[in-house]
Amino acid sequence: MSSRDSNSKSDAFPVRRPARIVAPTQTTIPYNPGLPLKGGGMCKTDPIEVFQVKSALTSKKHHPTDIQLFTPELVKKCTEEKNSEEYRFLCPHAGQFKCKLTNLVFEMEAKSVVKYRIVSWDKHLLDVVSQMDPAGPLYDIDCLEGSIRHLSLPHCETHKKLAVAHVTDGNMEIIQPLNVTNTHVIINIPSFSLFGLIKSLVFKTYPILAQVLLFHDKMVNKLHIHLMPENVPVEEVQKRHESNTYITTTSKCQLKPGEIYRPCCKTPDSCNNIECQPEEETFELDYGPNFHPTFEILFDTEINKVTLSLLDVEAKEVWKPRAVKLRSTERASARIDTTDVESFVDKHREQLIQRVSSVMEIADGLKSRNMISDEMYNNIRVEPSSYKQMRLLYNALHSGGRAVKAEFYKILKEKHPHLVVDLESGSSRV
Repeated sequence: MSSRDSNSKSDAFPVRRPARIVAPTQTTIPYNPGLPLKGGGMCKTDPIEVFQVKSALTSKKHHPTDIQLFTPELVKKCTEEKNSEEYRFLCPHAGQFKCKLTNLVFEMEAKSVVKYRIVSWDKHLLDVVSQMDPAGPLYDIDCLEGSIRHLSLPHCETHKKLAVAHVTDGNMEIIQPLNVTNTHVIINIPSFSLFGLIKSLVFKTYPILAQVLLFHDKMVNKLHIHLMPENVPVEEVQKRHESNTYITTTSKCQLKPGEIYRPCCKTPDSCNNIECQPEEETFELDYGPNFHPTFEILFDTEINKVTLSLLDVEAKEVWKPRAVKLRSTERASARIDTTDVESFVDKHREQLIQRVSSVMEIADGLKSRNMISDEMYNNIRVEPSSYKQMRLLYNALHSGGRAVKAEFYKILKEKHPHLVVDLESGSSRV
C-alpha cells in the first residue's frame, strides 16, 4: 500500500515539534541536545558534529558503474498550482537508478513505481532549529513502503558537512547520512514524504558548485541570466520561463553565497548599446519555486551573438568569457534536411514521449497550420498525462508524413531547445 496520497498534501507544513535526529541505523531519539534551539542557548555538543558523516558504505552496490540512468515520465497533477507536474519512474527491477533530470539516485529493493516532485521550502520548517539552511531542493517522494532501500540526494557543496531534513505530518526530523560523496548524500528511508538537504550556517559562505543559466526573451530583445546552485534541475527553471528560449552553454562555475557578482557582456559592434539591470547583485541560494532571473541584459538592436562572462567584486572572472548565440534557432531549423528531421523524430520517439511536458503547445502549433485534424486535437487535449498526449500526437506524425514531422521538430526546437540539443548530442543515451 502507498505511504500516502500525494495529491492530498499541500506544500506548506507548520512545524509543531522539535526536530528529531535519525542516525544511520534509523534509531530515532526525541531531541538532540547538541542542536542549538531557536531562542535558546548553545549546548555542550558542537552543533557541527550533527552533520558529520557517521559511517561509510562499503557495499559494491554503490559502485558508480552499477547505476542505471533513466528519464522519468512527466505527469501533470490535478492541482491549481501553475506548472504542477510530478516525475514518475516505473522501476523494472531491483538495483540503482539515477534520474537524468534531477540526479536523484534510488536504490530499489524490487520492481515499483516512484513518484516525486520539487516543492517549496517553507520558512517554518527550520524554525525549531537555528543555524541551519537549505542546501538543495525539497523533494516530495512517494513509493510503495519498503521498495526503496537508499536515497541519494545530489549536493553542490565543496564541503561534506550535510544532513537531510525529513518532513512528515507537519513534523521535521534530521537524518544523518550513511555516506557523503563528492556529488551525493546517501540516506536510509524511514518513511516517505519530504526530503531536503540542510547545512550549518557555519558553511553558508563556503563556495558552492553553481550554474549560469541563460534565457532569451525574443519579444523584448532581452537576455535573462540566472545564477543557481548546481543541484537545481534546469527543467524546473525552464518550467517557469517557457515563453523564453533556453540557451545551452557551458554553465558550471563556483560561487560564494553572499558575495557580489556582475555580468560582463560585449558585442561584436562596440556601437551597440547594452543595459544590464542590476549592474551587480548578491548571490543567494534559490531553490524555487519562482526562479527569478538574477540579471537582465537589454539590447537596443537585434544582436546575433554576444560574449558573456561573470566577474566578482574584485573584477576577477569566475565564469570565463564565452560566445553566446542569440538568434540561430530559427535559421538552423530552416536549413535542416527533412530526412534528418524524420530520422530524429523516429529515433527519439520514446525519449520525446517521456520528456515533453507542454504537449498542447505543440498540438496548438500543428492545428493552427492544419496539420492535425480537430478530432485528433480534441483526443490529445482530453488525455490526463503528457506521455499519453505524446503517444497520440505521434500517431498524427506518422500519418502526416515528413512535412508534419518537420513542423513538429521546428516547434519542439523552439519550445524545448535544451531537449533537442541533448538528444542530438547523444548525451541522453544510457
